[in-house]
Amino acid sequence: MPSRSENILVVDDEQNIRLLLRSVLESDGFTVSVAAGVEEAIDSIEQRMPALILLDLLMPGSDGMTVLEYLNQKPPEQRPRVIVLTANGRVPVVVKAMRLGASDYLEKPTTPEDLRISVAAALEESADAAGPHLQIPQTARDETLGPTLARIHRAVWNQDIHFTEHVLGVLFRKAWSDPAWFNLLGAVFEAEGNRGAAKTFYQKAVNAPAGCDAASRNLSRLENIDADPAGADIDLGEQETFLSEIAAEHESHHSDPALSTRSHS
Repeated sequence: MPSRSENILVVDDEQNIRLLLRSVLESDGFTVSVAAGVEEAIDSIEQRMPALILLDLLMPGSDGMTVLEYLNQKPPEQRPRVIVLTANGRVPVVVKAMRLGASDYLEKPTTPEDLRISVAAALEESADAAGPHLQIPQTARDETLGPTLARIHRAVWNQDIHFTEHVLGVLFRKAWSDPAWFNLLGAVFEAEGNRGAAKTFYQKAVNAPAGCDAASRNLSRLENIDADPAGADIDLGEQETFLSEIAAEHESHHSDPALSTRSHS
């Protein structure tokens, strides 16, 4: 395999995982640095900005979110791509990481093949997707979205965190067992303005064994969005009604005082 010039930083408190990831990446010709914690990771980033970071989210003391928040203080062109490492079922954690700008995630333990696929995809992504949110005027953006996605987009602008976290969380749990739901996750992240995460989830839906035509169209449209910023409507396929039901369920729950009281008891 040809030598690669990119530097990759592996951040994980478990030595065996650091050694495994480093071994696979170095065998592919990458230059690899390692860090066992957040402070060590930030020091490494300051000394030599990596092209990509493999970041464990759950570590003793400060967790991986601290690194993502630190990176978000930098200009977009100075932010490396980030693939987060997580245990299966850590839905709220992964959703928060993607909203903070992570470009992909890998379940632990991962395989060398999945690692190579995710690393290649992350390094190929353009820098314009690095930031967690695109600054798209609300009125112009809503014109290209269906009612539910427009509602999500407005929720982001109005900082209605509970609404978007609810929708993302429900879809993420479904996606663990049915990859076709990744298309809807991509649509929600695109409505948020997180183009990098949207591409990741559209690609995961396309790569599913059964494929996903709607996700394929969304991915193609998103890749050409610079040529046509308005673009075409996001294609949700046959599951559009389910997204509306998820949103309606949240609205119903939070508008019913009895349900709200029970949920906090």
